[in-house]
Amino acid sequence: MATLIIDKIKGGSGGVELSIPTTDGSLGQLIKTDGNGNLSWTTDTNTTYSVGDGGLTTNDLTNTLKANYDTGYSHSQAGHAPSGAEANAANTAITTADQSWTGSQRGTTVVDNDGSFDMNGGNNFKCTPTGAITLTFTNITNGQSGFILLVNSGQTVSAHANTKVDANLLATVTAAGTYLVSYFSDGTNVYLTNSAVYA
Repeated sequence: MATLIIDKIKGGSGGVELSIPTTDGSLGQLIKTDGNGNLSWTTDTNTTYSVGDGGLTTNDLTNTLKANYDTGYSHSQAGHAPSGAEANAANTAITTADQSWTGSQRGTTVVDNDGSFDMNGGNNFKCTPTGAITLTFTNITNGQSGFILLVNSGQTVSAHANTKVDANLLATVTAAGTYLVSYFSDGTNVYLTNSAVYA
């Protein structure tokens, strides 16, 4: 019986001549070219694994997916709004969905001694006036509420037209002492109540 041995192949007239490997390779290997007409065997490294087949653990899969998300995803795509899964991956709460908080959620007390409180600056304030003040709120936001710790040495306290107080509040907090004033805003006016003087 005759044996035909071929160590090179050429595709048609003017085609590229390719040198064939001298071995038969291993199971699952592929033939690759070096770009100069030389062919050789190679192992395919682009393998797809399934969780549970021994090639990939659940933890490896989770870490791989997270790494791909962290490095490859961009929210700069026009018109794209993040989904719940995307926001959770970035540890960012979606404010239109119910949230279960496991960490502390609080605002830092804002010191504002002139009696004018910017709602964009925070929701809880501390005020130690050194002269007469008018209780005033700026950037009035519908639904915002909070507290003002008023430490007064006896300075006169008045209220802006949009700051709503009862008949006794101003006289009470003008007297020397420490007071906790609570407020609630409806977007137009800010309504105040006060504690008794603290010892």
